[in-house]
Amino acid sequence: MRKEISEEQINIESKAGFKPLTIESGITLLPFSELGDREFELLTYLLIQEEIASAEHFGITNISLMQGVAERGRDCVLYNQGVICGLVQCKKFSARLSKPLVMKEIIKFVLFSRIDQSLLPAPEAFEYKLYVSNDLTEPAIKLVNSYSFEIINETEGETVDNYITEVISEYESFAGFKQEPPLDEVKEILRKIKVTYSNATDLSARIYKRDRLLTLFFNVKTIVDLASADSLIRNALDDYGLKYLTDQDLKKLQDRISGTAEGNRINLGFVDFFGYSKEFFRFLKGERFDEVIRTVMKIKYLLDRHLLDFISSKISELILIHITKALLNQGKIHAFSVGVAAPYLLKRLTMTILAGSMPKDMLPKFYPQFALSKQQLVSEVAGVLFDSSERVMAGDYSQLVGSPEDIEFKIRIYAHMHQGLKGIDDAVEVFSKDMRIIQPTLDKIEDEINVLLEKHRTVVIKDSSFFDDQEQMQAFADTIRAIDK
Repeated sequence: MRKEISEEQINIESKAGFKPLTIESGITLLPFSELGDREFELLTYLLIQEEIASAEHFGITNISLMQGVAERGRDCVLYNQGVICGLVQCKKFSARLSKPLVMKEIIKFVLFSRIDQSLLPAPEAFEYKLYVSNDLTEPAIKLVNSYSFEIINETEGETVDNYITEVISEYESFAGFKQEPPLDEVKEILRKIKVTYSNATDLSARIYKRDRLLTLFFNVKTIVDLASADSLIRNALDDYGLKYLTDQDLKKLQDRISGTAEGNRINLGFVDFFGYSKEFFRFLKGERFDEVIRTVMKIKYLLDRHLLDFISSKISELILIHITKALLNQGKIHAFSVGVAAPYLLKRLTMTILAGSMPKDMLPKFYPQFALSKQQLVSEVAGVLFDSSERVMAGDYSQLVGSPEDIEFKIRIYAHMHQGLKGIDDAVEVFSKDMRIIQPTLDKIEDEINVLLEKHRTVVIKDSSFFDDQEQMQAFADTIRAIDK
């Protein structure tokens, strides 16, 4: 029987432990080894739980924390839609974990799974996650980072046999195996499961993003450098409506509009006019006013349309570099799975452009992707991909449009995409496996393109007075040169 711990007990335990001192610099490793064993397990559980809620663990939908005693080589159990798909084993040591110790930990769990097979229902779809407070030794890192290859070499010799025998002799729970150790059975399972690990560097980076967990488990002292202090001062002044202007572009804009009389400032929500009187706009009312507004909106829509074209172009460029060349051409994924990348990224990145197009509450109604997590969006795109493929596999080409030559070309492309797949079930299985590799790359591409985008975009149209400002003319020339590169 599983001994899972309740959320209420987790809250009580996580608030009761000793909090090691840490300096919040953003680069310092957190002192995990100063936590108690149970605190490290609680921290790991809460971290993964929050990441699952943010769709950062593909193929994992829930996590349970075990009671902490006699849990048969598992501190946390991972689930995918209610089915056990992995575990997390936490090891809090001040020293690095050696390769023999790592192997014995994994073997211990596999032996427990032979006593109770419900612990490991499907080895091929099971991931053993090792979370360590420090790190692994170099041989252990090599083992885990290339586990599927290294474990074959390990199980072909006598080393693993010796590890299995030693683990059996160390634990009374395995007394029934002493006369006839299940060597072949354990080695077969070792070759099927997936093994990954997270060290102090990885865990620190992930926890620094989550202030609640950081302050819950550590006594945080913050050091602020001059640049950060400047940012804090700006934010504080902004909160009180006071602008701390050092940005040169803002200074120039302030110089232009600060002398504008109150009556010559026209605020129309999505566009502001400075230097034009209300009397002038009363003169424009009617068709001429409509013409001005339509022209302004036309410029906005034109820029947004070209920005979408730009995003589409960058997506194609980066898919070629990071997915086609780095993953597909290296044999790490199947050609079928590449089809998810472009539509997924386009839906994700257009949210940046569309964010300011209407009130937030209305966006999900007109653009459903705003209401979807990453995992939900992948599922939606995959559904379209599977439906299209199933029809083509059945010989139904009615969805393909174009000239006979175009359709024939598309059929050849589809044949290449589905090479080696006997049916839609094969495609779904390949896609599910490949997404574990593709999702981090999709996130990387999304981040790379988002650097080039801003959620809030502003266009300032000026008169020709900048010709008389030598500094602005130099900035204009520098910009043109930068664009022409």
